[in-house]
Amino acid sequence: MRTSNFNDGYIRVYKEKNKESDFGARKNIKSIDDLEFIVKLAYKECNKRQQDLDFAEARNRSLSLKIKTRFYRDISNYDKVIIKNVLYDIVYFDIDREKQEIYFYLEEVRKIA
Repeated sequence: MRTSNFNDGYIRVYKEKNKESDFGARKNIKSIDDLEFIVKLAYKECNKRQQDLDFAEARNRSLSLKIKTRFYRDISNYDKVIIKNVLYDIVYFDIDREKQEIYFYLEEVRKIA
């Protein structure tokens, strides 16, 4: 089995801290302090296929970036990804068990301090 090179940089995966406003609504993430670190993973950027774009659009989302990383077990669609101080939502992730890789479909949210 041939292994992939993950040499485009690093992502940091975070969980959102439970912060609520005075009336119980969730607060928007404005800084790294609003997040709880999970893991740092090397990644490789992948081409976005038309079916990937259609898939995101069907979920009323946009696909900003598609990447792959080595497999890591404790990740969910509710987690957040930061690449070069840009916050992304995970639209979807797909696990390739044979290659031990995860494909992330990411939607850009905002620059983060």
